[in-house]
Amino acid sequence: MSKFSYEEKIQAVQLVEAGETIGCVSRQTGISRQVIQNTQAHCQRHGPESLSQHRYDWSCEEKLAILRHMEEKRLSFTETSIQFGIKAISTVWSWHQRYLRYGMAGLENKKRGRPKKWRPPDDTMTREEQLEAENLYLRAENAYLKKLNALVAEREKQEQELKQRLSRN
Repeated sequence: MSKFSYEEKIQAVQLVEAGETIGCVSRQTGISRQVIQNTQAHCQRHGPESLSQHRYDWSCEEKLAILRHMEEKRLSFTETSIQFGIKAISTVWSWHQRYLRYGMAGLENKKRGRPKKWRPPDDTMTREEQLEAENLYLRAENAYLKKLNALVAEREKQEQELKQRLSRN
């Protein structure tokens, strides 16, 4: 499955609206018929600018409302994504699968990115939090020193092996 640029999709929709068949436009552009149809439906419902806008901040309640609307109206994933302006049909499908598997917990937003490992203790922390922060810092420092010692030992071992090989020759 290929991704097509905003301009390519708009051009395909304009060709269809100019009177060419979807099949002909599909062959000319290399974009599948389904993608052209979905793009055309999105443009008709939400305007062409909706193709360049992305929304990633759907709340858990909004996702549930969309899924309930889909169930009540017996809409397909495609129809639902077009109606709510969600460009990727797979987004609605994945929400549905996660909801079936995990319930409301599956619709909650996941925190992205690497979690912060350590923050220096300050006055706003309780004594227990300060000790936990210090403990976490010391564990990280200990792990770093262990890795450093392992690297130094490995380098010394390689140098010693090199010396042995040279002395044999």
